[in-house]
Amino acid sequence: MTVPRSHRAGVSAPEAIVALLLGLFLVHLGLSTMARLRSAQVGLALRTDGLVAMRMGRRVLREELRRGRAQEDWYVSGDSISLRAFRGTALVCALDTASIELTVSYGGDRRPDPSKDSVLVISAEGNREVHALVGTASTAGPCGPAPSTTLETWRLDAAADPGTVLARLFEHGSYHLSAHALRYRRGASGRQPLTPEVWSPATAWTRSGNRLGLDVINRDSSAGRPWSAFLAWLE
Repeated sequence: MTVPRSHRAGVSAPEAIVALLLGLFLVHLGLSTMARLRSAQVGLALRTDGLVAMRMGRRVLREELRRGRAQEDWYVSGDSISLRAFRGTALVCALDTASIELTVSYGGDRRPDPSKDSVLVISAEGNREVHALVGTASTAGPCGPAPSTTLETWRLDAAADPGTVLARLFEHGSYHLSAHALRYRRGASGRQPLTPEVWSPATAWTRSGNRLGLDVINRDSSAGRPWSAFLAWLE
């Protein structure tokens, strides 16, 4: 028996068009949702990088600059700050005559390294001299209240004056506002980034009277608002 044509199962053209349009709408909705999620993820990453850059840049620069004297141990030029980056301080045991060897009780951020370190020696009268550090060795002996197990012998490139009481260990370095980040350079090495690369080239050191500051503008507003920080006194 033949089924009448009007009773056969199937989908009409209008129904097919509606289904196709509904499918396209769902695909569009899914892609739009993914795009919004991706944009939110990028914005969150930029805000996180901006916050890290702000905290790291401010903390590192304040810590480094407070350890030295402006115009003596560090100075500002263009987009950089050149400095004696102090890494530790040593109490010098009694030095009655000029000597290239100092017996010291040392404490600092890291161990002395003659391949890159210098020493600022300071007398009881406040006189300051800079020497290259030639070598180090463990030693023992009396040194006032300092435990003998902490003592070292430091050999300098030239004799330190009698009456030297302190020796400050440092490396020559510089901080730069370069390629969207704060970067550190030791000696003749390359500039290594310390912060995420989120800053605008308009970021700069600022001077107001005897105050040194840092004005930061993020290259993308999603990384945060512009901010300013006090770093150190220039005098």
